[in-house]
Amino acid sequence: MEIAISIWLLLSSFVLHVQAQDQFGFVSLDCGLPANSSGYIDSKTKIKYISDESFIKTGESSRVAPEFKNYEQSLWTLRSFSQYIRNCYNISASKDTEYLIRASFLYGNYDGLNKTPQFDLYLGNTRWTTVDDSYYYTEMMHTPSVDKFSICLINIGYGIPFISTLEFRELPYSSYSPLSYSLRLYKRYDMGSITNQQYRFPDDPYDRVWETYEDNNYTPLSTLDSIVTDNLEDTPVVVMQTAATSKKGIQYLNFSWDSRNGSDEFYAYLYFAELEQLQSNEFRGFNITYDEYMTGPIIPKYLGTITDTSFLFPLITTSKHHISIFPIDNSTLPPIINALEIYTMMTISKIESYDGDVDAISNVQSTYGVIKNWVGDPCLPSGYPWSGLSCSSDPIPRITSLDLSNNYLTGEVPTFLSELKHLTVLNLENNNLTGSLPPELKKRQKNGLTLRTLGNPNLCLDSCTNMTPERKKSNNIIIPAVASVGGLLAFLIIAVIVYWIAKSNKKQQGDDVALIGNPTKAYTQLGSSLETRRRQLTFAEVVMITNNFEKVLGKGGFGMVYYGVLDETQVAGEMISPSAVQGYSQFQAEVTILMRVHHRNLTNLVGYMNDGDHLGLIYEYMARGNLAEHLSGNLLALATRYMLQHMLHNPIYEMKMYIKFNFRNQNRKLKHVLLV
Repeated sequence: MEIAISIWLLLSSFVLHVQAQDQFGFVSLDCGLPANSSGYIDSKTKIKYISDESFIKTGESSRVAPEFKNYEQSLWTLRSFSQYIRNCYNISASKDTEYLIRASFLYGNYDGLNKTPQFDLYLGNTRWTTVDDSYYYTEMMHTPSVDKFSICLINIGYGIPFISTLEFRELPYSSYSPLSYSLRLYKRYDMGSITNQQYRFPDDPYDRVWETYEDNNYTPLSTLDSIVTDNLEDTPVVVMQTAATSKKGIQYLNFSWDSRNGSDEFYAYLYFAELEQLQSNEFRGFNITYDEYMTGPIIPKYLGTITDTSFLFPLITTSKHHISIFPIDNSTLPPIINALEIYTMMTISKIESYDGDVDAISNVQSTYGVIKNWVGDPCLPSGYPWSGLSCSSDPIPRITSLDLSNNYLTGEVPTFLSELKHLTVLNLENNNLTGSLPPELKKRQKNGLTLRTLGNPNLCLDSCTNMTPERKKSNNIIIPAVASVGGLLAFLIIAVIVYWIAKSNKKQQGDDVALIGNPTKAYTQLGSSLETRRRQLTFAEVVMITNNFEKVLGKGGFGMVYYGVLDETQVAGEMISPSAVQGYSQFQAEVTILMRVHHRNLTNLVGYMNDGDHLGLIYEYMARGNLAEHLSGNLLALATRYMLQHMLHNPIYEMKMYIKFNFRNQNRKLKHVLLV
């Protein structure tokens, strides 16, 4: 569901508490800050930070290690994303208004692994950058063509994505963006700084971050006089009060940088102001070259309006780039430069998924509230659709597959699913849907739609009206035949089972069981009660084992069961939410029993997970399913099913004849009898 809070409503919640006239158009999100926090005002910048909880539905909050508290307060918390490959912030914006967007990342060894992850950051459908440093921030000057944009973190297989802060600053007059491009910041320098200090808000009214440029070949110049400027968006006065010039005997200034991508196209802003009152016989003028491209002359004014000096550098396929500033022929003084900004020009894709599909899938979300990472465009970025969706690669993407299985859906199948006109697969299995299928879906099913509905016992595939007399008569003819076949089959099954049990009892004589510890000892905390010889897994490891919970095997006593592979061995992982108090206590008892009991008729416990709020059990995988599935076919007589189920519940066949534990009745079900 789209986030209903707009930027302007958000701003109004704190505009009276800080300098409203200075921070109008600011949204500052401290990612991972608790949702119940009222926010805080940064002691240095006086910027108000709030929690990001209202802008995203996924992720876990964490704090950096104590040794990283020397960074600014907004970097002390972070939000990490271990559950989904794609996680997006959805931000309301003003259409055709230019914004500075800044995302900051401080790893801070929050997970204790001391291993910096690598992941991608997207703006809409366009990859913004790859984050691979322990501390990193990136900025974008962007003008949205619609009233919102999404910022997505994508897991590319090299660690769990995270983010520390996300900031938005409204800019005036579209002062940056050239033509239809967006600008990704490469560097922004205060060229002549003598304090080695970083400047941002309140020195810069739009909170641009100015770093000190260091070069031993430069000589700093400075003044305490105010620099007069005509435009509010110009460089901060404190930055313009310093400049760099070349050392004595050197007539030029050089600046160079490396590009990761040889096809990058750059856009630069160079700022100049004369800081010295020149004598009548002194003159300063210079030209600027970018490789073989030249512009000029530039003649800076004394403490005056900053000269308009923005340059669109032509595309040069090289990884090394140079800017040179050198005096013109009649100049008696070397060149100067006060500040420099360099951006990479980017074209942000304006492609969006088909409106009709977006409306239909949004109705699914608002009706059922199914998947937490359903934020932003359902099909974009390309290759990273919403969980459970597949999309076409058409110029305007269409939804082609929708998997809503195992989502605890109730009620009737909604008619708006038929509005997904390009849908070829619809999976509704293992929910609690009722009523009849919508006529349009039935029609689509005849024309190629694959519709999966198993596990919805109250869902009528044809009609919910009573069966016709003809159908009843047909059933009456079939039942005697099935019963006669089933009687013979029941006799054979019972004979085999009796023989097998007798043989097992004779062979086993109680040797199947090894009791470890005292079964009557009171339960301690879950983490300490588990034996160390069983493998303890982190949530991140379980995500990898189950391939991000890709394949659902079914539903267990505590939650969903997923297929996985651990050390080249097939396993089944059962997850449980600690929010279910009763389920948690039962889970605790289950683990204690399974850790102490070994029997050839019990699935082996391979490992367990007790990682913060994440709990789970990892069993060996039983490839042939459960007994309930094999007894549910129409060719097995009801009498046979009754006999087998009766044997399952008869005390002679209960596991408690072998061990001293009493298993809960809820686990003595046909679906919990796994077949090897």
